[in-house]
Amino acid sequence: MTVSLKGRVALQELMVQAWQQVEGQARGMLKRAVEGLLQAERDRRVAEAQQRGEKVYRWGYTVRKCWTTLWGSLEQVRVPRLRGREEIGLIERYERHGLDEMLFALTVGGLSQRKVAGWVGRFLGGKLSPASIGAVLQQAQEQVEQRRNQAIPPRRYRAVVVDGIYLRYRRSVSPSARKGVLLVAVGVREGGGFDVLDWLGASAETTEDYEALFTRLWQRGLESVELIVSDGLSSVVSAAQMVYPAARHQLCLAHWFRNLEALTPRLAWFQRRKFRREFWWIWDAENETQAREWARRFCARWRWAAPEMVEKFQQELPRVLAFFAFPGQWRHRLRTTNLGEGWFKHLRRYLSRFPGCRNGEHSEHILGCFLLAAESMHR
Repeated sequence: MTVSLKGRVALQELMVQAWQQVEGQARGMLKRAVEGLLQAERDRRVAEAQQRGEKVYRWGYTVRKCWTTLWGSLEQVRVPRLRGREEIGLIERYERHGLDEMLFALTVGGLSQRKVAGWVGRFLGGKLSPASIGAVLQQAQEQVEQRRNQAIPPRRYRAVVVDGIYLRYRRSVSPSARKGVLLVAVGVREGGGFDVLDWLGASAETTEDYEALFTRLWQRGLESVELIVSDGLSSVVSAAQMVYPAARHQLCLAHWFRNLEALTPRLAWFQRRKFRREFWWIWDAENETQAREWARRFCARWRWAAPEMVEKFQQELPRVLAFFAFPGQWRHRLRTTNLGEGWFKHLRRYLSRFPGCRNGEHSEHILGCFLLAAESMHR
């Protein structure tokens, strides 16, 4: 510690030494707490084994040289050992990953190239060349293409939910469009499980683009589907009639409700709340007959307060009843496009990590990386 001419202590060095002492004490407390928890876990397992009549006994300790934590390194940690017919481990084995796997996880997970290079330089003491990043992205591209070309088992998906997420492309010299949309198809299995089947980058939600998306699904093995759920665009309906003519169409109730609500006059807050509750209460009916009866009562109550809304409601009611043909345990997944829009917000957050998409093909690749990262995280 340095001292000035007047005998005063430098505050910076004083704080550094104080922090080192506090940090050392905290690591010591953390080490003792970890060892105590491990001993308690050992005693609990021994007691449970004795109650079951099994012969399990304490078998000393093993000392771990160093554990790296967020608060520093813990050295010489004593880990209790148990022995039955063979040694019983208390702590999961550490699984080592290769550098290629780590680079792939970091890049696909949305970490920028600058941060990936900084991570390599900090922990590995080297520099990451652009060729390494290119190899990682090439590996991701191959996995994405393999996923998109994989055959779909016949009759595995009873319904398909389609929707689009709009994007803004980064600035470029070429006079290409600055906006685009990713068309996404989500397959719904028996029981309510779902998978992202395919996606397509396009300039707009046109009939040709949706037809291309449905055609890809048909070529991969999805030759028939019972129901197609969308936000009601005519382009989706037209494309579905050309590829899946036997499929019924379900209009998204959330989009329909917003359109109906826009036709209602200015209501007080309690009237607005009543309108919303009565609307959504209809779709909790047990079957289509009961839903039609509740819808008739709904129209009777609101025909004087909102005649335009009631007229549109009665005209488009047959377009929203198709989901009642499915089992009640999981048909709630088919009455809206929330299967697509639910993870669109996570996709937008993922896209914010990048400087932007160049074009539709680039957006398709980024969506594939997003799905790979999500699958690896929940694996």
